[in-house]
Amino acid sequence: MIFQIFSLLWIFINLHSKNQVSASPVLLWSNLNLPRSNVPLATLSPLNLISDYICPLTNKKIYLRIVAVNDLTTEDFQRSLQHHHPLLLDAKKNERNFLYFPNVANDVYKTFSLMPQSNNMKCSHIHFELISLKIYETLNDALNRIQTRINKIGTDSNHAVLIALINGPVNDQKDIHHMSRQRRQINVEKNVVLRSNNATCMFYAKNLYWNDVNGTLSSGRNYSLNLNRSSCQPNIPSTSNDSSVILNLVWTNEQMPSDIVTVSLTTTIFGRFWRLENVTLNQNEYRYFVSGMHSPMETPPTYCYVCTTAEFVRYDSQTRYGLYNFSNKFYIKDLQFQPFHANGSTFGPPNYCTSFFTRGIWMAITSSLLCLGILLFGIYHLMGIKSNDRFDDPKGKPLIIKAQE
Repeated sequence: MIFQIFSLLWIFINLHSKNQVSASPVLLWSNLNLPRSNVPLATLSPLNLISDYICPLTNKKIYLRIVAVNDLTTEDFQRSLQHHHPLLLDAKKNERNFLYFPNVANDVYKTFSLMPQSNNMKCSHIHFELISLKIYETLNDALNRIQTRINKIGTDSNHAVLIALINGPVNDQKDIHHMSRQRRQINVEKNVVLRSNNATCMFYAKNLYWNDVNGTLSSGRNYSLNLNRSSCQPNIPSTSNDSSVILNLVWTNEQMPSDIVTVSLTTTIFGRFWRLENVTLNQNEYRYFVSGMHSPMETPPTYCYVCTTAEFVRYDSQTRYGLYNFSNKFYIKDLQFQPFHANGSTFGPPNYCTSFFTRGIWMAITSSLLCLGILLFGIYHLMGIKSNDRFDDPKGKPLIIKAQE
Protein backbone atom coordinates (compact mmCIF):
# COMPACT_ATOMS: atom_id res chain seq x y z
CA MET A 1 0.00 0.00 0.00
CA ILE A 2 2.78 2.43 0.93
CA PHE A 3 4.64 1.59 -2.29
CA GLN A 4 1.52 2.38 -4.34
CA ILE A 5 1.07 5.74 -2.59
CA PHE A 6 4.69 6.75 -3.29
CA SER A 7 4.33 5.63 -6.91
CA LEU A 8 1.24 7.81 -7.40
CA LEU A 9 3.00 10.74 -5.71
CA TRP A 10 6.03 10.38 -7.99
CA ILE A 11 3.81 10.31 -11.10
CA PHE A 12 2.00 13.44 -9.89
CA ILE A 13 5.28 15.29 -9.32
CA ASN A 14 6.53 14.40 -12.80
CA LEU A 15 3.29 15.51 -14.46
CA HIS A 16 3.33 18.75 -12.49
CA SER A 17 6.97 19.51 -13.35
CA LYS A 18 6.27 19.16 -17.08
CA ASN A 19 3.67 21.90 -16.91
CA GLN A 20 5.65 24.10 -14.53
CA VAL A 21 6.72 27.51 -15.87
CA SER A 22 10.19 28.76 -15.06
CA ALA A 23 10.23 31.98 -13.06
CA SER A 24 12.58 34.75 -12.00
CA PRO A 25 12.42 37.70 -9.55
CA VAL A 26 11.40 41.27 -10.37
CA LEU A 27 12.16 44.46 -8.40
CA LEU A 28 10.25 47.66 -9.12
CA TRP A 29 11.11 51.21 -8.00
CA SER A 30 9.17 54.39 -8.67
CA ASN A 31 9.19 57.94 -7.40
CA LEU A 32 5.43 57.41 -6.99
CA ASN A 33 3.66 55.45 -4.29
CA LEU A 34 3.21 52.01 -5.79
CA PRO A 35 -0.09 50.23 -5.02
CA ARG A 36 0.02 48.24 -1.78
CA SER A 37 -1.35 44.71 -1.92
CA ASN A 38 -0.28 41.18 -1.08
CA VAL A 39 2.42 39.85 -3.40
CA PRO A 40 1.68 36.23 -4.41
CA LEU A 41 4.35 33.62 -3.82
CA ALA A 42 3.11 31.52 -6.74
CA THR A 43 4.33 32.19 -10.27
CA LEU A 44 2.91 35.49 -11.49
CA SER A 45 2.49 36.34 -15.15
CA PRO A 46 4.04 39.65 -16.28
CA LEU A 47 0.68 40.82 -17.66
CA ASN A 48 -0.99 40.36 -14.28
CA LEU A 49 1.92 42.13 -12.59
CA ILE A 50 1.51 45.16 -14.85
CA SER A 51 -2.29 45.15 -14.60
CA ASP A 52 -2.52 44.77 -10.82
CA TYR A 53 0.52 46.73 -9.58
CA ILE A 54 1.37 49.36 -12.22
CA CYS A 55 -1.87 50.19 -14.04
CA PRO A 56 -3.64 51.46 -10.86
CA LEU A 57 -1.32 54.50 -10.95
CA THR A 58 -3.25 57.63 -11.94
CA ASN A 59 -0.44 59.34 -13.88
CA LYS A 60 -1.04 59.88 -17.58
CA LYS A 61 2.63 59.49 -18.55
CA ILE A 62 5.32 57.29 -17.01
CA TYR A 63 8.96 57.13 -18.05
CA LEU A 64 10.09 53.49 -18.05
CA ARG A 65 13.66 52.35 -17.45
CA ILE A 66 14.41 48.63 -17.76
CA VAL A 67 17.51 47.08 -16.20
CA ALA A 68 17.96 43.40 -17.06
CA VAL A 69 20.37 40.81 -15.65
CA ASN A 70 21.12 37.56 -17.45
CA ASP A 71 20.12 34.41 -15.55
CA LEU A 72 18.71 36.37 -12.61
CA THR A 73 17.60 34.21 -9.65
CA THR A 74 16.23 34.78 -6.15
CA GLU A 75 19.53 33.41 -4.78
CA ASP A 76 21.33 36.36 -6.41
CA PHE A 77 19.10 38.76 -4.46
CA GLN A 78 19.74 36.88 -1.22
CA ARG A 79 23.52 37.00 -1.70
CA SER A 80 23.46 40.74 -2.50
CA LEU A 81 21.26 41.34 0.56
CA GLN A 82 23.76 39.41 2.70
CA HIS A 83 26.48 41.72 1.33
CA HIS A 84 24.33 44.65 2.58
CA HIS A 85 23.82 46.37 -0.75
CA PRO A 86 22.26 49.78 0.05
CA LEU A 87 19.51 49.50 -2.58
CA LEU A 88 18.25 46.14 -1.32
CA LEU A 89 18.40 47.36 2.27
CA ASP A 90 16.24 50.34 1.27
CA ALA A 91 13.87 48.02 -0.57
CA LYS A 92 13.55 45.91 2.56
CA LYS A 93 12.74 48.94 4.75
CA ASN A 94 10.84 51.23 2.38
CA GLU A 95 7.41 49.94 1.33
CA ARG A 96 6.26 52.98 -0.65
CA ASN A 97 8.63 53.12 -3.59
CA PHE A 98 9.66 49.45 -3.92
CA LEU A 99 7.88 46.25 -4.88
CA TYR A 100 9.57 42.85 -5.00
CA PHE A 101 8.12 39.79 -6.74
CA PRO A 102 10.03 36.53 -6.15
CA ASN A 103 8.41 34.46 -8.94
CA VAL A 104 7.50 36.05 -12.28
CA ALA A 105 7.23 34.04 -15.50
CA ASN A 106 10.33 34.20 -17.68
CA ASP A 107 8.66 36.12 -20.52
CA VAL A 108 8.91 39.23 -18.32
CA TYR A 109 11.65 40.78 -20.49
CA LYS A 110 9.56 40.59 -23.64
CA THR A 111 6.44 41.86 -21.88
CA PHE A 112 8.12 44.86 -20.22
CA SER A 113 10.01 45.87 -23.36
CA LEU A 114 6.69 45.97 -25.27
CA MET A 115 4.84 48.00 -22.63
CA PRO A 116 4.84 51.25 -24.72
CA GLN A 117 3.03 49.38 -27.53
CA SER A 118 0.76 47.39 -25.21
CA ASN A 119 -3.03 47.55 -25.62
CA ASN A 120 -3.76 46.60 -22.01
CA MET A 121 -7.17 48.07 -21.24
CA LYS A 122 -6.32 48.60 -17.56
CA CYS A 123 -3.40 50.82 -18.62
CA SER A 124 -5.28 52.71 -21.33
CA HIS A 125 -5.00 55.96 -19.37
CA ILE A 126 -1.18 55.69 -19.11
CA HIS A 127 1.35 56.43 -21.83
CA PHE A 128 4.61 54.53 -21.19
CA GLU A 129 7.76 55.95 -22.73
CA LEU A 130 10.77 53.61 -22.73
CA ILE A 131 13.78 55.76 -21.83
CA SER A 132 16.45 53.07 -21.52
CA LEU A 133 16.91 49.31 -21.69
CA LYS A 134 20.25 47.79 -20.72
CA ILE A 135 21.39 44.25 -19.95
CA TYR A 136 24.04 43.52 -17.30
CA GLU A 137 25.97 40.33 -16.57
CA THR A 138 25.93 40.65 -12.77
CA LEU A 139 23.26 41.78 -10.33
CA ASN A 140 25.71 43.99 -8.46
CA ASP A 141 26.41 46.10 -11.57
CA ALA A 142 22.69 46.46 -12.19
CA LEU A 143 21.99 47.49 -8.58
CA ASN A 144 24.76 50.08 -8.67
CA ARG A 145 23.33 51.51 -11.89
CA ILE A 146 19.83 51.71 -10.41
CA GLN A 147 21.15 53.32 -7.23
CA THR A 148 22.91 56.00 -9.26
CA ARG A 149 19.76 56.66 -11.27
CA ILE A 150 17.59 56.86 -8.12
CA ASN A 151 19.97 59.37 -6.56
CA LYS A 152 19.62 61.58 -9.65
CA ILE A 153 15.84 61.26 -9.90
CA GLY A 154 14.92 61.59 -6.24
CA THR A 155 11.35 61.34 -5.00
CA ASP A 156 10.23 64.88 -5.90
CA SER A 157 10.69 64.70 -9.67
CA ASN A 158 8.19 66.42 -11.93
CA HIS A 159 7.97 63.29 -14.07
CA ALA A 160 6.72 59.85 -13.03
CA VAL A 161 9.53 57.30 -13.38
CA LEU A 162 9.39 53.52 -13.10
CA ILE A 163 12.56 51.40 -12.94
CA ALA A 164 12.16 47.65 -13.41
CA LEU A 165 14.93 45.20 -12.53
CA ILE A 166 14.10 42.00 -14.41
CA ASN A 167 15.60 38.84 -15.86
CA GLY A 168 17.25 39.10 -19.27
CA PRO A 169 15.90 37.51 -22.46
CA VAL A 170 15.69 33.72 -22.30
CA ASN A 171 15.73 31.01 -24.94
CA ASP A 172 12.20 30.02 -26.00
CA GLN A 173 13.07 26.51 -27.14
CA LYS A 174 10.58 23.91 -25.93
CA ASP A 175 13.02 21.80 -23.99
CA ILE A 176 14.08 24.85 -21.98
CA HIS A 177 10.65 26.44 -21.66
CA HIS A 178 9.17 23.47 -19.80
CA MET A 179 12.02 23.03 -17.32
CA SER A 180 11.48 24.20 -13.74
CA ARG A 181 15.01 25.63 -13.84
CA GLN A 182 16.71 27.14 -16.85
CA ARG A 183 19.38 24.73 -18.09
CA ARG A 184 22.39 25.43 -20.22
CA GLN A 185 22.49 23.90 -23.69
CA ILE A 186 24.46 20.64 -23.77
CA ASN A 187 25.63 21.48 -27.31
CA VAL A 188 28.53 23.87 -26.86
CA GLU A 189 31.10 25.52 -29.05
CA LYS A 190 34.46 23.83 -29.27
CA ASN A 191 36.49 26.95 -28.53
CA VAL A 192 35.04 27.43 -25.01
CA VAL A 193 35.09 23.84 -23.69
CA LEU A 194 38.06 21.97 -22.28
CA ARG A 195 38.38 18.41 -23.66
CA SER A 196 40.70 15.54 -22.94
CA ASN A 197 42.71 13.97 -25.74
CA ASN A 198 40.25 11.08 -26.03
CA ALA A 199 37.28 13.52 -25.79
CA THR A 200 35.68 11.58 -22.91
CA CYS A 201 36.25 14.39 -20.39
CA MET A 202 34.65 17.82 -20.90
CA PHE A 203 34.67 20.94 -18.72
CA TYR A 204 33.11 24.38 -19.12
CA ALA A 205 33.07 27.39 -16.80
CA LYS A 206 32.57 31.09 -17.27
CA ASN A 207 34.76 32.62 -14.55
CA LEU A 208 36.45 31.97 -11.24
CA TYR A 209 36.04 34.48 -8.41
CA TRP A 210 38.22 34.36 -5.33
CA ASN A 211 36.58 35.47 -2.04
CA ASP A 212 33.72 37.10 -3.96
CA VAL A 213 30.68 35.30 -5.34
CA ASN A 214 29.95 37.96 -7.99
CA GLY A 215 33.46 39.24 -8.67
CA THR A 216 32.51 42.81 -7.75
CA LEU A 217 34.16 43.43 -4.38
CA SER A 218 37.47 45.24 -4.28
CA SER A 219 39.05 42.37 -2.34
CA GLY A 220 37.87 39.77 -4.86
CA ARG A 221 39.72 38.69 -7.99
CA ASN A 222 38.24 37.65 -11.33
CA TYR A 223 39.88 34.90 -13.39
CA SER A 224 39.25 33.40 -16.82
CA LEU A 225 40.07 29.83 -17.80
CA ASN A 226 43.17 29.35 -19.95
CA LEU A 227 42.19 26.42 -22.20
CA ASN A 228 45.65 26.07 -23.74
CA ARG A 229 47.35 25.47 -20.38
CA SER A 230 44.57 23.39 -18.78
CA SER A 231 44.17 19.65 -19.17
CA CYS A 232 42.00 16.68 -18.25
CA GLN A 233 44.00 13.48 -17.83
CA PRO A 234 42.94 9.96 -16.81
CA ASN A 235 44.51 8.65 -13.62
CA ILE A 236 44.73 4.93 -12.75
CA PRO A 237 45.32 4.48 -9.01
CA SER A 238 47.75 1.70 -8.16
CA THR A 239 45.68 0.62 -5.15
CA SER A 240 42.37 0.04 -6.94
CA ASN A 241 40.78 -0.56 -10.32
CA ASP A 242 38.45 2.44 -10.09
CA SER A 243 38.55 4.89 -12.99
CA SER A 244 39.83 8.31 -12.02
CA VAL A 245 40.34 11.65 -13.78
CA ILE A 246 42.48 14.61 -12.75
CA LEU A 247 41.38 18.00 -14.09
CA ASN A 248 44.16 20.60 -13.99
CA LEU A 249 42.79 24.11 -14.57
CA VAL A 250 44.85 27.26 -15.05
CA TRP A 251 43.04 30.55 -14.42
CA THR A 252 44.43 33.95 -15.44
CA ASN A 253 43.54 37.39 -14.15
CA GLU A 254 42.80 39.42 -17.29
CA GLN A 255 43.65 42.72 -15.57
CA MET A 256 46.91 41.32 -14.24
CA PRO A 257 48.24 38.49 -16.48
CA SER A 258 50.97 37.61 -13.97
CA ASP A 259 48.27 36.72 -11.42
CA ILE A 260 47.64 33.01 -12.09
CA VAL A 261 45.91 30.38 -9.96
CA THR A 262 45.87 26.63 -10.56
CA VAL A 263 42.93 24.44 -9.57
CA SER A 264 43.02 20.64 -9.51
CA LEU A 265 39.87 18.49 -9.39
CA THR A 266 40.16 14.73 -8.88
CA THR A 267 37.13 12.56 -9.63
CA THR A 268 36.69 8.79 -9.25
CA ILE A 269 33.94 6.36 -10.18
CA PHE A 270 32.52 4.46 -7.21
CA GLY A 271 29.84 1.98 -8.20
CA ARG A 272 27.09 3.74 -10.11
CA PHE A 273 28.32 7.31 -9.50
CA TRP A 274 31.41 9.42 -9.95
CA ARG A 275 32.50 11.54 -6.99
CA LEU A 276 34.69 14.59 -6.46
CA GLU A 277 37.53 13.26 -4.32
CA ASN A 278 39.92 16.18 -3.98
CA VAL A 279 40.05 19.92 -4.77
CA THR A 280 43.16 22.08 -4.51
CA LEU A 281 43.83 25.70 -5.36
CA ASN A 282 47.50 26.69 -5.43
CA GLN A 283 48.29 23.44 -3.55
CA ASN A 284 45.81 24.29 -0.76
CA GLU A 285 42.93 21.89 -0.11
CA TYR A 286 39.34 23.03 -0.55
CA ARG A 287 35.96 21.32 -0.34
CA TYR A 288 32.88 21.79 -2.47
CA PHE A 289 29.77 23.12 -0.67
CA VAL A 290 26.10 23.04 -1.70
CA SER A 291 23.35 24.60 0.45
CA GLY A 292 25.80 25.06 3.31
CA MET A 293 26.95 21.42 3.33
CA HIS A 294 29.91 19.54 1.92
CA SER A 295 28.98 17.66 -1.27
CA PRO A 296 30.98 15.11 -3.33
CA MET A 297 29.07 15.92 -6.57
CA GLU A 298 27.67 12.37 -6.81
CA THR A 299 26.61 11.98 -10.45
CA PRO A 300 25.97 8.99 -12.78
CA PRO A 301 28.95 8.43 -15.15
CA THR A 302 26.98 9.34 -18.29
CA TYR A 303 25.68 12.59 -16.74
CA CYS A 304 27.31 16.00 -16.38
CA TYR A 305 27.29 18.09 -13.21
CA VAL A 306 25.81 21.59 -13.61
CA CYS A 307 25.83 24.49 -11.15
CA THR A 308 25.28 28.21 -11.69
CA THR A 309 27.59 29.15 -8.80
CA ALA A 310 29.85 26.42 -7.41
CA GLU A 311 31.27 27.31 -3.97
CA PHE A 312 34.54 25.90 -2.60
CA VAL A 313 35.68 26.43 1.03
CA ARG A 314 39.21 26.19 2.41
CA TYR A 315 39.73 22.99 4.41
CA ASP A 316 42.59 22.06 6.74
CA SER A 317 42.88 18.29 6.98
CA GLN A 318 45.95 18.44 9.23
CA THR A 319 43.89 19.01 12.35
CA ARG A 320 42.35 16.11 14.23
CA TYR A 321 38.78 16.53 12.97
CA GLY A 322 39.43 18.86 10.04
CA LEU A 323 38.82 22.61 10.07
CA TYR A 324 36.92 24.83 7.61
CA ASN A 325 37.84 28.45 6.94
CA PHE A 326 34.69 30.06 5.56
CA SER A 327 36.43 33.40 5.06
CA ASN A 328 38.61 31.78 2.37
CA LYS A 329 36.47 30.71 -0.58
CA PHE A 330 36.49 30.66 -4.35
CA TYR A 331 33.55 30.39 -6.75
CA ILE A 332 33.22 28.99 -10.27
CA LYS A 333 30.38 30.48 -12.31
CA ASP A 334 28.30 28.42 -14.78
CA LEU A 335 30.12 25.18 -14.01
CA GLN A 336 29.42 22.19 -16.30
CA PHE A 337 31.63 19.16 -15.83
CA GLN A 338 31.58 15.59 -17.15
CA PRO A 339 34.78 13.64 -16.45
CA PHE A 340 33.59 10.33 -17.93
CA HIS A 341 31.79 9.07 -21.04
CA ALA A 342 31.49 12.39 -22.88
CA ASN A 343 31.53 12.31 -26.70
CA GLY A 344 33.55 15.46 -27.31
CA SER A 345 30.68 17.50 -28.77
CA THR A 346 27.82 17.36 -26.25
CA PHE A 347 27.50 17.00 -22.51
CA GLY A 348 25.33 14.25 -21.10
CA PRO A 349 22.04 14.86 -19.26
CA PRO A 350 22.49 17.43 -16.46
CA ASN A 351 22.58 16.71 -12.74
CA TYR A 352 21.87 20.05 -11.07
CA CYS A 353 23.59 21.08 -7.87
CA THR A 354 20.23 22.06 -6.33
CA SER A 355 18.17 18.92 -5.97
CA PHE A 356 14.47 18.56 -5.16
CA PHE A 357 15.36 17.43 -1.62
CA THR A 358 18.63 18.48 -0.02
CA ARG A 359 20.41 16.35 2.56
CA GLY A 360 19.31 18.71 5.30
CA ILE A 361 15.67 18.21 4.34
CA TRP A 362 16.06 14.43 4.35
CA MET A 363 17.75 14.61 7.78
CA ALA A 364 14.90 16.73 9.16
CA ILE A 365 12.23 14.41 7.72
CA THR A 366 13.99 11.30 9.04
CA SER A 367 14.46 12.80 12.51
CA SER A 368 10.83 13.95 12.64
CA LEU A 369 9.54 10.53 11.58
CA LEU A 370 11.75 8.84 14.18
CA CYS A 371 10.48 11.10 16.97
CA LEU A 372 6.90 10.62 15.77
CA GLY A 373 7.39 6.83 15.80
CA ILE A 374 8.70 6.92 19.37
CA LEU A 375 5.74 9.08 20.44
CA LEU A 376 3.19 6.79 18.80
CA PHE A 377 4.87 3.73 20.32
CA GLY A 378 4.59 5.27 23.79
CA ILE A 379 0.95 6.31 23.27
CA TYR A 380 0.07 2.83 22.00
CA HIS A 381 1.43 1.17 25.15
CA LEU A 382 -0.16 3.79 27.43
CA MET A 383 -3.54 3.04 25.86
CA GLY A 384 -2.97 -0.66 26.54
CA ILE A 385 -2.58 -0.24 30.31
CA LYS A 386 -5.53 -1.81 32.20
CA SER A 387 -6.56 -0.91 35.73
CA ASN A 388 -7.30 -3.52 38.44
CA ASP A 389 -10.71 -5.14 38.24
CA ARG A 390 -10.94 -5.72 42.03
CA PHE A 391 -10.51 -3.24 44.88
CA ASP A 392 -10.86 -3.38 48.68
CA ASP A 393 -14.42 -2.77 49.98
CA PRO A 394 -14.25 -0.90 53.33
CA LYS A 395 -17.56 -2.54 54.41
CA GLY A 396 -16.62 -6.01 53.32
CA LYS A 397 -14.08 -8.54 54.30
CA PRO A 398 -10.58 -7.32 53.52
CA LEU A 399 -8.52 -9.09 50.91
CA ILE A 400 -5.86 -11.31 52.38
CA ILE A 401 -2.99 -12.32 50.16
CA LYS A 402 -1.08 -15.20 51.55
CA ALA A 403 2.62 -15.16 51.11
CA GLN A 404 4.88 -18.13 51.49
CA GLU A 405 7.42 -17.90 54.26
